[in-house]
Amino acid sequence: MTYIPDNVDEFLEHHGIKGMKWGVRSNGVAGVSGRTNRDARKDAQEFVRAKLFYGEGAGTRRKLIKARVEGKSSKNPAYKKAFDEHVSRQDTSKHASKASSERTRKDTVKKNKQRAGALARRFTGEQGTQAAFVAATLAGGAFLASSKGQAVMRQAYNKANKSAPSKAAAQFILKRFS
Repeated sequence: MTYIPDNVDEFLEHHGIKGMKWGVRSNGVAGVSGRTNRDARKDAQEFVRAKLFYGEGAGTRRKLIKARVEGKSSKNPAYKKAFDEHVSRQDTSKHASKASSERTRKDTVKKNKQRAGALARRFTGEQGTQAAFVAATLAGGAFLASSKGQAVMRQAYNKANKSAPSKAAAQFILKRFS
């Protein structure tokens, strides 16, 4: 005999959705396999990010992702359905801020490379970056061999020798450059 409480509104009972497996989420597109859905979701994220990306290399990036999507869509019509669904779900403001920060980062790296190259060319008299670093290394070695360089190294040794963890490093410095 089944027990029925007096007040049925005081408890919640849920038996799940018919046919649903425990621990399996169904946030995919109906009629599309899991692998195709996953590929379409990743490509949709990259597609929207590439669409919002700007500056140098943006056109090439857009062409590459578009070609990849068209190739997969022609082979698998379910992919196109899932891709379109995932593109419509994308949060464009999030992708816009990421595209902006990526552009800033890439521009900063490029500028720093240009600055380092200009500095190296200035240092070597326009001979090239590799020659600049060789010249800087030789200049550093010459400085350490000079009396002023030796004084700087002794001062560094004395400072390092005062702290216990640095005694081994200080001994190395003294032996190496004396």
